Amino acid sequence: MSDTSPTPTAPEPLKPEPFWAKPSIGIFSLVLFAAGLFVTWKYDKETAFNLLIGAVITNATTVIGYYFGSSSGSAQKTALLTPPSRTG
Repeated sequence: MSDTSPTPTAPEPLKPEPFWAKPSIGIFSLVLFAAGLFVTWKYDKETAFNLLIGAVITNATTVIGYYFGSSSGSAQKTALLTPPSRTG
């Protein structure tokens, strides 16, 4: 009997994300926040308004922490350790 096990193949390289992906997520988030802010202002819901402001502060802190904190260093390390892809 012959061994007919498949030969292992190299994994496919990751496809780059489209240039519009991150900006569109940011724009959608801002529109959603603006809508929530408008509704809480129009109907005079002080508690909901305070929650929205707290959420914005928390998200801003997270973004700053990512871009200037340890996650940024981790992403740089990963980029340095990733071998260059071969084309051809």
